[in-house]
Amino acid sequence: MLANLLDSYERYPDILLYLKGIDRASLKPNLIESLDCHGKRQREIFDFAQFYQIDERAEIMLRDLSAQMQEEGLDSMFSNVRLPFPAMFLTVPKPMVGAWPAALITQDDNILYSQIYLANNNGLFPNLLIFKSQGASVDVLHSPSLALSQAIGENVTEEAAIKQEKSLCFDFLAIAVGMSVLLEHKAMLVKEEVPVYPRAERRRARRSGRTLPNKSIIKVKLGELGRHQLEATSDKHEANEEISPKRRTHWVQGHFMRNRSGGISWRNPHIRGACPLLEQERHISSNEY
Repeated sequence: MLANLLDSYERYPDILLYLKGIDRASLKPNLIESLDCHGKRQREIFDFAQFYQIDERAEIMLRDLSAQMQEEGLDSMFSNVRLPFPAMFLTVPKPMVGAWPAALITQDDNILYSQIYLANNNGLFPNLLIFKSQGASVDVLHSPSLALSQAIGENVTEEAAIKQEKSLCFDFLAIAVGMSVLLEHKAMLVKEEVPVYPRAERRRARRSGRTLPNKSIIKVKLGELGRHQLEATSDKHEANEEISPKRRTHWVQGHFMRNRSGGISWRNPHIRGACPLLEQERHISSNEY
């Protein structure tokens, strides 16, 4: 998805106009100007953004923690968390069914901007909206792609776009915040940096007269404590069904919490119980959203 997205914005909005069969001359000059400015700005953001590829098990853990943060009202404090990069592009494994989402999260002081992209067998779909978050306040901004859809008569409303993008945007925003906090805690998550484009692909591009960006992807997976966190999440459901007042020694989930400075802190998973710890290996997967 990432390579296709970068290529799409290198040619935005012309690639979009071509796919929709629209001539530039048929559009109002102010819309064309807006589309061109948006494409230029997106290219600038992607040029300095850091790309993250989250593996399946890390995604499961982060989604569970993200849901807990939103349930406990910590989402109003997201803008107090300093992201490791001013722009982060997050990808997750392709689901077995449904559209494949990815997100661009940018931070400007204490303001967060979230954009969602969707891909399926028919291609890649640019975001229609941009969600601006500052504390508990959320503003919905229109992408020029939405204005283009409306200008050419497509039946796309703001309400429909919100329904499609809002929950995904805030899921990914929570994942970005949670991941940023956990990367500061040893053994919760581990990362590996690899090139976006393999060396052989860059050589082929140079021979054909193109230059591919020398960008890298940070692959994120569970560390040792992250694996225990996932184990504890699974054990929690089993514990609710146990009758014995004393459970075997087990891992207890870590959790996010408010700190005194108004930010979000993390308490690591830890061991609790009265009997010897029995290590177990669980294979946990998620095939759809």
